Order: sequence, then structure tokens, then C-alpha cells
Amino acid sequence: MKLFLTGGFLGSGKTTAIRQACHYLQQLNIKAGVITNDQGNQQVDTRFIKSNNIATEEVADSCFCCNYPAFESGLKSLQQPGHNEIIFAESVGSCTDLAATIINPLLQFSPGEYDIILSVFADIRLLVMHLQNNAGIFFEEVSYIYKKQLEEADIIIVNKIDLVTPMQLEAAKHIVESKYPGKKILYQNSLSQENIKEWIDIMLYRLSEPGMRKTLLIDYDIYGRGEAWLTWLDQDIIITCADNSALHAAHLLAQKIHQNVHNGGYATGHIKFFIDTGNTQQKLSFTTLQGEGVFETAANKTPYVKMLVNARVQTTPESLAKIIADAIAETMCACPCSITVTRQSCYIQGYPKPTHREAG
Repeated sequence: MKLFLTGGFLGSGKTTAIRQACHYLQQLNIKAGVITNDQGNQQVDTRFIKSNNIATEEVADSCFCCNYPAFESGLKSLQQPGHNEIIFAESVGSCTDLAATIINPLLQFSPGEYDIILSVFADIRLLVMHLQNNAGIFFEEVSYIYKKQLEEADIIIVNKIDLVTPMQLEAAKHIVESKYPGKKILYQNSLSQENIKEWIDIMLYRLSEPGMRKTLLIDYDIYGRGEAWLTWLDQDIIITCADNSALHAAHLLAQKIHQNVHNGGYATGHIKFFIDTGNTQQKLSFTTLQGEGVFETAANKTPYVKMLVNARVQTTPESLAKIIADAIAETMCACPCSITVTRQSCYIQGYPKPTHREAG
């Protein structure tokens, strides 16, 4: 079984790449499934992948490494006979040490069953900032997680190259390749089928990784402090508008949340929205450096939408909850709509405690 483990920091574009890769594999008549992962139990990525008719399992309320039994259960479910030839497993964006906590245990407990490649994604702009000043826009302990993710990659995917100029790309290549000599590095626009094909072809045919991996030296106290700097907010919302402008109100709310986080000076891992009108589904995504998504046309009128919010921001739970509440109030003032929060959780993660840690 081919297992394409996919890591990388929040907002690096992992989910988009996996979706595009699954569509490419479908064209080759190769069945692929996905295991999604988040610290919360209301996952935008799970709903988004499922909305693309891709076989999906999820590990919720924990990272892969701290809930190995759930990860293994999802893996076994997707590899039932006749189901999938390839499984993508997308780890939560604040997780590292995957070689010791996922790859080596799998290879030890199920010898000969899995061929595993670990791809780690990085937004080209954030990566260059990180390598140039060793910190970037996140606090030192958060950047420690970012650094360790890249160190253990079999393949580093320098993503979102369509967002820089050719001159900036060449400069970035010099910086990245001097920092990671000997690493397999791809420069990718994950919306490009040609780039996705190259990534998949390398993992399928041109890159063979050894069995047990050499593990990193991880200071779990620093790792834990990095996790604790990030607040996670998950929220289910219902928007109703008598004038059929609920989709417009949902997009306005998403923009206001992102803008309020930015105006507060908080570094954003990601803020994701899954918007369901009952007939159509959309995903919007914002990071500190970028916003992306599909916005409605004038013809898309609906009186009612459901909206799921996943926000991961470097701030306190109190600050992030207030930002969201203020954005909802501002949206209701700007639009003739009613916005109801049906479920919300806002929290920071506990100390990382992997189920297994096997040295290579």
C-alpha cells in the first residue's frame, strides 16, 4: 500500500494539493483515499474533501501522533479490498516528529505492508521569510515546529509559486537549496496539473525511501510551548436572509473575520470556511499572507446557508472569540440577515504526548 503522508505548517496548501492529486489519479483509474486530521472535531477539510467525492476518514480532537489507534483505524478502513491503491494522510499543521511517531511505528508493527513517503509543504513566501531571519512572523517556539517539519521531510514541497515573480522564485531557490542540500525539493503550484503530476510521479516511480527513518532530536517542551501559542476556534453558523443574500453575508463575514484578525496584528496559521447552501458547497481560506476561495456571482441567491469556521491564530482564546463575535455583529449591521452560532469551541492544545515514538 502506498501511503503518502503529507505534513507542513498551517496554510501551506496541503489540502488543495491532495484534492488535485486525487483528481489526477482518478484520470489514471487509480483509486485514492484521504485521512484528514485536526485538533478539533469540526473539520472544514473533511467536508471539503468529501464534497469532491473522495473516500475520506478523519482523525479528530488530536493529531495523528497522539492518537495512533485512530490513525491506524482510518488507514485500515480505507485499504479494504478493492477500495484504494493510494492513501494520503494529511497531518494537522502544528504537528511534527512524524517519522518517529507515525512512519517508524507503522513499519515496525506492519512490516512490508506500507511504502511511505513524507511530503512537507511550505508556502514559498513564508519559507523565505523564515529562512532569512530564522523566525518570520510567528513566535520562536511556533517557528521551531515549522523548522522541524521541514527537517524530516522526504520531499519538501515549496508551494504557491504562482504567487511570486520569476525573479523572486529564482532567489527563493537559492535560499532553500543552500539551507537543505541533498533534500528532494519541488517548486509547485498545486492548481497546476503538470506540477501535481510531477509530485505524484516522483512518489510513485522515482523516489524509494528506506524502511525505518532516522528520527529528529525534538525538544518537546519547546514543541509544547509552540502549540500553546496557537488558539484553535471551531464554529458552526447558520445565516438566514429574507432577501436571499445569505451567501453574500457569509462571504462578508469571512472577510470581516480575516480583516479583524489582521487589524489586531495576530499571525494567522489559517482561517477556513466551508459554506453549504444545500445545493452547492464552497471553501474559503485565509492565511496571514493570502486569501483565496470562490466568491458568489449575482445569480447565486439563497435565503439560508450553513457555515463552518476553523480558525488557527497566534493569540489567546479570549481575543479570538471576541474577534469572531465582533465580526458577526458587524456583518448583521451591514446586511439584513440573522446569524446564529449553533456550536463553538475555542481552546489551546495540551502538551503533545505521542502514542508511540520509535527511533530509526
